[in-house]
Amino acid sequence: MRCWNIIARCITGLSVAMPIGLLAQGDQGNGSPYSAYGLGEFVGSTQVSQALMGGLGAAVVDPFSLVSANPASYVSLQRTCFETGMVVRPTRYKTASEEAFGRRVGLLGLSMGVPFGKGRWGIGIGVAPVSEVNYNITDAQELGDGTDVTYNYVGDGGLNQAFIGLGWTVREERDSLNNGYRLSVGANLSYLFGRVEETRKAIYPENTGLYNTSVVSNLILRDPTGNLGVHFQGDLRRKMDRSDDGLYFLAGVAVELPTNLGAEQDQLVTNYALSSRGVEQTYDTVSYVQGRPGNFALPIGLRAGFTVYDMRWTLSGEVVVRNWQDLQVSTEGYALPNKLANSSTYILGGSYRPAGEIGGSFWERTIYRAGIRYYNDYLVVNGTQLQEIGMSFGVSLPLMGSTTRSRFNLGTELGQRGTTANGLIQEHYATVYLGVTITPDIREQWFKKRRIE
Repeated sequence: MRCWNIIARCITGLSVAMPIGLLAQGDQGNGSPYSAYGLGEFVGSTQVSQALMGGLGAAVVDPFSLVSANPASYVSLQRTCFETGMVVRPTRYKTASEEAFGRRVGLLGLSMGVPFGKGRWGIGIGVAPVSEVNYNITDAQELGDGTDVTYNYVGDGGLNQAFIGLGWTVREERDSLNNGYRLSVGANLSYLFGRVEETRKAIYPENTGLYNTSVVSNLILRDPTGNLGVHFQGDLRRKMDRSDDGLYFLAGVAVELPTNLGAEQDQLVTNYALSSRGVEQTYDTVSYVQGRPGNFALPIGLRAGFTVYDMRWTLSGEVVVRNWQDLQVSTEGYALPNKLANSSTYILGGSYRPAGEIGGSFWERTIYRAGIRYYNDYLVVNGTQLQEIGMSFGVSLPLMGSTTRSRFNLGTELGQRGTTANGLIQEHYATVYLGVTITPDIREQWFKKRRIE
């Protein structure tokens, strides 16, 4: 009972600690201008260790890190672990004739994993961003009568999730040399929540006698959802004695369940003028709508992967797909600003730890990670489906000596998104990932009842 009370307090603490958005102002605006479309820009990985391998998650296990993309991985946890991370993304935005620079800073999330039941069960708890909306776009045009007008579009917010999940070993058979197989399943119960606040303004020169117009909308989304996963681990090369290096495989599949997100929208339309000091002075309210109900029907998503590994290295390939063309929006007065496409991601990544599972010097205990991914985006802008390619690499440095598996995770991803054709914006970014994983000393047992004979 005491263990579950501690876990309950952790859920409350994580939920309070996770901000809706931690962002820093840049030249272009805080985030990508493409976050103005759809549900924003999806974050991907919940922790740095997975992000440094291209965002792998379907067929990845880490004894000291929580892989929430597939809850079947929770049974592979060997120690209680706490994780958090952040991302800094400087970006160069380029069109056919211009370029600008921006920077985004944000949290990846907070999570905790706890193994129990003699290694047959694992629990995962956490909060993490799902998508981010953060843009500031200015567009100057000339109307048909020769009047100049400046349009300003500003958006902020996004979706987040709080989750709790269980992993369970359905069947496992091992011999004395650890040859054999294991089948595990898992499920996460998540609560999606967030808001998207958008402001659209039409600003006219003072001498036209026209009032400026402002449309401010606030969309609130929330509802439960979940994902399911399965893992199957087995031998590719059996160990004949304890000095042999075994070779193993892991196949994994995870499903994001379809979800009906409840929506609530407020909208305020006003006419205003700018004073000599640039202060907005409202002249009249054109319309005001509060609490307009609706829903977003999110489609099913699937990820599948296959990993080959031994005590020192892992190599994994993964495919992630989601049918965004099936997204349905039924909120009066609200429509998605553009067409969506079915998304697909192809990932190849891996890791290497020279010392294997135990021992070694500082650099031999360091885990070296790398990955590459190719993403067919769910956004279609000006008739063009966006595409993205990124290459990541980094290290997980051991912390606090050899008697703990705590790590400092550090790395980067270099990538490109979009094109300058068809009037689009191309993004070039160099993302920096920083994260920390905390585990107890190997001589300590957290969340385990002590017995005194």
